Amino acid sequence: MRQLSILYDGDCSLCRRVKGWLERQRSYVPLELMALDGATARARYPELDPEDCRKELTVVADERWVYRGHKAWLMCLWALEGFRPWALRLGAPGLEHVARRAIEIISYKRYPLSNILRETPPPAREGACP
Repeated sequence: MRQLSILYDGDCSLCRRVKGWLERQRSYVPLELMALDGATARARYPELDPEDCRKELTVVADERWVYRGHKAWLMCLWALEGFRPWALRLGAPGLEHVARRAIEIISYKRYPLSNILRETPPPAREGACP
């Protein structure tokens, strides 16, 4: 694996904060972060539905493998120098269900979390996280 493309919701302030955090981390593989509604993401990954990607984090490896939800988060952690051991632990059979549930909760509540972070959440979209 030579690179990971991370598609994030540019309308979500929590997602933008996580993007900034990822950009500040040292990584084993380059991370290309792109807003899922951006021209680059649409041109490179026309097969991905932006509304599906908006519901949960989406990561695409250079081999075109697509990871969503908690597996996408684990891939992000796996790519980071300081967090690979965490990715391996959380991805193990005994803890993967915990990681999956935690990510589901955060994803579902990301707009209210954005509000707690004192940033204005975008207007609600049909099918988007409440």
